[in-house]
Amino acid sequence: MAGASDLFKMLMAGGEDALKYMYKLKSDQMALPVQKRIQPDPNRMRILDQDYRTPAPITFSEDLGASYPRNPNPLAPLPKGDRARPLIEKRKIIADKLTEKITGSGILDSDARYFYNSDGPTYRAAVNAGLTPDQAEKFLNDYSKFFAATSPRTPVEPNVLNTSSVMAKIEAGIPHRKVIGGGTIDEKTGKVGISERGYPMMTGKGGIHGNLIDDVIQYGAIDRATNTKPATFGANMTGNRSGATVDTHAIRGALIAMNDAELGSVPEGFILPKFRDAYKKDPSVLTPNMIDDTIGKQIIEVDGRKVNAQTEYPVIADIYHEVGKNLQTTPAEAQALGWFGLGDETNLASAKKTVSDVIDERINVTAQATGLSPEEVAQLYFRRKIPLLQITGAIGAGAGGVGMLSPNQSQAAMEQDILNYFSGVK
Repeated sequence: MAGASDLFKMLMAGGEDALKYMYKLKSDQMALPVQKRIQPDPNRMRILDQDYRTPAPITFSEDLGASYPRNPNPLAPLPKGDRARPLIEKRKIIADKLTEKITGSGILDSDARYFYNSDGPTYRAAVNAGLTPDQAEKFLNDYSKFFAATSPRTPVEPNVLNTSSVMAKIEAGIPHRKVIGGGTIDEKTGKVGISERGYPMMTGKGGIHGNLIDDVIQYGAIDRATNTKPATFGANMTGNRSGATVDTHAIRGALIAMNDAELGSVPEGFILPKFRDAYKKDPSVLTPNMIDDTIGKQIIEVDGRKVNAQTEYPVIADIYHEVGKNLQTTPAEAQALGWFGLGDETNLASAKKTVSDVIDERINVTAQATGLSPEEVAQLYFRRKIPLLQITGAIGAGAGGVGMLSPNQSQAAMEQDILNYFSGVK
């Protein structure tokens, strides 16, 4: 670091001043029209490689599929009137149809199938940035947990950015809910909202992101019995791909495949009430907005405690385990193939990028915004000194920051504001 610039030294020192500097850069860029914001250089020299077949040198013994919260009595009714029973009975039929659709989508030839294989590129980039192997492994492990904690209802790019912000605050000894930058602004009251501007998270009272971040800080993990999806997602991101992340994409994909395999076979409980008559009349028309893509819960005993667990989760996950067998790949990769390959059908299409692609782009943009080199930004990022900058807006979005978040808003209103932000609405 000899001869490093004053800015690099200030940011490497970390703390509140470094974070305020970065949040100010982010806020200033977000004030510009999207087309005038800094874009990643398509011809950049990458900091994170694209070798997805060589994993991080971390050994896993846990079988994620074995830890799904299953109904202890397989014959007892599942939640919501046992609506998932036909999916258990037709698992192979649904999986075979999903396999057929994935194969026909062309996604098997895309790096997007390696969405959950970013552990190797991330680990190696951390080592190249000067971390020891043990430090790089700890970064990857911590990153994966906080990435999972900030993932619900959040597209990949802002998920990456929010994770970097949370980790930088924790490293600096600043409570993750404390707004130290400009913050979002409630346009009606002028009050500072609950998030840093450009890093919108659900951290208000009852907010899922805040609760999960708290769990990671306090317990070192997300409870797999009560928050199965983010817990599995985090494990997938660390490199354990023995389980499937069952999200909205996975649920919709499985149900649409079920209907394609056997017209009209989707259980009524998975069709929203206002669309049930229409589906019965013409089951050839099943659009994503007709599907109840939530996961049913019931009280079961896990590790000697009574918990309200997502016992429908393994029903969907088992389908993707079957798809993985068909495609000779892991359950996590099978889910990623369905996510990226069938996005046009689920109405949840995502840019065909891996997480390491997004991190690499954000390092490049942050370098341009600060005037530092990408290598210097990587040193700062992997040491958790700075948040990365999301200058272009969320993937698929076309507008600036959230402007209507207030500490007193209902959770539903906060979530809608964030969803509007991700969709390109103000």
